[in-house]
Amino acid sequence: MPIDELVEQAMQRWPAVPAMHGWLRLDRRGRWLLVDRGRPDFDESLHGAGSEITSPPIVDFIGRNYLADTNGRWYWQNGPQRVFVDLELAPLILRVLGEGENTHLTTHTGFLVPTPTQAWIDPQGNLFLQTLAGPGALHDLDLAQLEFEEPATAADDGSGVEMLPSRLRLGSQWITINPLADPSGTLGFCLQPMP
Repeated sequence: MPIDELVEQAMQRWPAVPAMHGWLRLDRRGRWLLVDRGRPDFDESLHGAGSEITSPPIVDFIGRNYLADTNGRWYWQNGPQRVFVDLELAPLILRVLGEGENTHLTTHTGFLVPTPTQAWIDPQGNLFLQTLAGPGALHDLDLAQLEFEEPATAADDGSGVEMLPSRLRLGSQWITINPLADPSGTLGFCLQPMP
């Protein structure tokens, strides 16, 4: 995905700005959270999840400049500075738009994605999809909008999930769903990028 031209210009003008870690999070519902670790009364157990960023222009700016490096670490390119993002579930949270044959997906950053070809479900029931935009998890409130095909027998593969749907329908395409024990390892993304 292309980034803003002004961001590219800032990167060229100041190429050696140190990266930031640990203060921007993406939650399982696609909300950007600011974790203000620098404030005097900060307590990780109380304030560790962060405060939601609600300004539409800032949310849009983050989404337009949200990328991944070759190590699967996702970041916001904030001008010349990379701000690595701690992920609660996945780097992209996918939303369902339309219904039936007109069903398609969009990322939490507002980009339409073509129908994925691979799908997985973890023991907690989270549905992960590989898309051209990157790996994502389906927003939990959108699961009911999809059509699933149930298998004839229960899964006995040690995944912890007793009954897995075998396929899901997106638009006119059926996609096989596989069990998944380690989403970040299998899909190649880092939940908490370290410096």
